[in-house]
Amino acid sequence: MDKLESADLLEPVETRYGENGREVTVYEPSKQAVVIAAGEPGFVERLADAVDRLFAPLVVVGLISMIAGVVARGPARIGMLGDDAGAATTTATTTPPPGFAAAILTLCCGLLVVFAADRAGLFAHGAAASASDRRHGIHRFLFGRRIGVSHRYAVWIAAVAFATFLALDLIAAGAGHRLTLAAWLGIQFVIPAGVLAAAALAYANDGLLVSWAAVSAPVVGIWGYLFAGELVRTGVDPFLLASGPVAVALFATPLGSLAYLAGRLGARYRNRGDPVSIRTAALLVAHPLLIIVGFAGWVLVSG
Repeated sequence: MDKLESADLLEPVETRYGENGREVTVYEPSKQAVVIAAGEPGFVERLADAVDRLFAPLVVVGLISMIAGVVARGPARIGMLGDDAGAATTTATTTPPPGFAAAILTLCCGLLVVFAADRAGLFAHGAAASASDRRHGIHRFLFGRRIGVSHRYAVWIAAVAFATFLALDLIAAGAGHRLTLAAWLGIQFVIPAGVLAAAALAYANDGLLVSWAAVSAPVVGIWGYLFAGELVRTGVDPFLLASGPVAVALFATPLGSLAYLAGRLGARYRNRGDPVSIRTAALLVAHPLLIIVGFAGWVLVSG
């Protein structure tokens, strides 16, 4: 059974308990198509596998290189944080834009790291995964059902945070009307999209921390841009430095808990994955309530 699951031919749908009290996992055939062919894979198959395996890491490397260029150039101020003097007049020049060298250097270093990690097997998945890839108990609740799947989700969640950072730079720098408008619309919907993504990941039986990270990614991207800008211009601002972790703790993680509960209840309704115990559901609901009560108490005491 472990080998069939590691080959993605079976997937667990629920957990039952036998007459002797032992936990039994119920499986069903995988819903995705499986192609079995004899012989060694050809060039096209190897190329397709490499693209599927490395696409997300390469996207993250590209986003990090662009962020390095923005930080080297200096992030622009946003809205009310902008300078009163207005935007400076730009002149045509033949020299590379500021930050270009930093972006290229970061991209080259990132590509070397990705290819070295791939040779070490860090991005292997699919049939190459072993039965030890699965988690159980509290680790499954926190980090997800499969280690490799959680790693891929983590890469895409990081990509969302970096993309939010760059979208804010497009808005602040004014990179053209249509592009700026698209970035502004994306910023408006990125946090609700993170909540929906957290519920979808929970439905797929991934962990609570993954749902927290999905909701936190846009918040971290917005905070990172503001903090990087002030860091380049004036140095470390203690208030702005603390505002990011506080926003994640007081705003993002409670939403992630509710999204995780909604996703798991939806999966249970469809008979997929582990059931949510009453105690777990109560803790997930109590999380945002405790945050609200604690914040309200702090406001009353400080007022």
